[in-house]
Parts: sequence; C-alpha cells; structure tokens
Amino acid sequence: MKEMLTNKILTGLHEAEFARLMPLLQPVSLSAGERLSEAGETMRFIYFPESAVLSCQAEMQDGKAAEVGMIGFEGLAGITALVGSRPAAHSLNVSVAGSVLKVNTVEFQREIMRDDGIQQALFAYAGEYVTQISQRSACAVFHSVEQRFAVWLLLLADRIEDEVIQITQERIAEHLGVRRAGVTVVAAAMQAAGAITYRRGSLRINNRDMLAAIACECYGALAVRRHQTTYM
Repeated sequence: MKEMLTNKILTGLHEAEFARLMPLLQPVSLSAGERLSEAGETMRFIYFPESAVLSCQAEMQDGKAAEVGMIGFEGLAGITALVGSRPAAHSLNVSVAGSVLKVNTVEFQREIMRDDGIQQALFAYAGEYVTQISQRSACAVFHSVEQRFAVWLLLLADRIEDEVIQITQERIAEHLGVRRAGVTVVAAAMQAAGAITYRRGSLRINNRDMLAAIACECYGALAVRRHQTTYM
C-alpha cells in the first residue's frame, strides 16, 4: 500500500514503521468547505492528506478569519494534538476536495511512543510547519494583498495536480483574512494580465511564472515540491 501513497510523511517511513501504522489508517474522501474540527476542541483524528488540501484557520470573536497554515501531501493536520492535551487553537477546514488518511489521535499517540523513527519524521515536519506559520505571519504584515494572493495560489498549486480550483471569492477572502472586495480587485487584475481565469467559483491558474513574479519573497521560503521539477 505504501508505494500507492503520496503523503510524504508516510512514504518516508521505513517499511516496519509503516506496517505498524497501516492498520490504524482509514482512507476518507473530503468535500471542499467541510469542517473537520473546531477551535477549542481536542482533535479526535489526525489527518494525512493525499490529494486534499486542508486549512488551519484562526477565527476572531467578530467573525473574521484568516488561514494560518496550509497542509497538503507534505504533512499532517493535528501536529499540536500530538505534543499535548490542550484543545486546538484553530479550526480545521477542507480547502480542496480530495482524499486523506485519518487515524485516531489517541491510537496514533500510543504508536508514536513506541517508535523513534515516527517521532523523528513528525519532529521534522513540525519544524517545517512552524516555519510556514511564522513566515506567513510576517507576510501578512509586510506584503500587499496582491502578493499574498499570488503566494497563496502558488502554495495551493504546489499541493494539487490540477490547475483548476473550485473556490469562491468569499472563501479566498477568508483564507487571506481580507475583505472580498479586495480579492475581487486583485483577481480582476491578475485575470487581465493573463495569470489566472476566474468565473463563477472556478479559478484556473494559467501562468505560474507570472504568479511567481507577482508573489513576494515568502513563496521561495515556503514552496513545496511533489516532483523535482520547478517553475521558478
């Protein structure tokens, strides 16, 4: 089964380590917009994305929200639940529909304690995830909505094998933590330049090189690769 997977954490495990985890992993198909957990809750499941892309979102008391972490084939959702029993600080939502492998948090914690190899893989990813959160926090302070939108689209494109994303401008605004009007203006400018095509909840990336030129330096620090080829 391992050779059929795309999740980097799972495929990076030794055969014996993966064999111990395999009976705990449950394949699940997720729909875009689906809510997997709420802030303030203890996460019952850990998710290893295959083709789906998940979003950790910080939500304010006034109803505003912003994405603080994006998780695709390179990682797992629920890393903080594995290092303590505190409730999750952020909600977890599905950005792009697709498949994941989920595992009961308590059962996974038990397996981690038995295996140093799995621990090392999780620690390595935890460092990458902290880097993503901190870099995107700085990006939100210093860079324009246009640059952040381009970075977000490129990060999403890194994690999927499709140039078309089914998403509304309202949801894009939630991911970026900006008003929908700002997304409308930026999307229109990118479409006029030929970088994207957007209509009725469907966004197509036409030119990744053009998006990379619009994006700020943060994309270079956060890019993930499914294959060795690059487009920058």
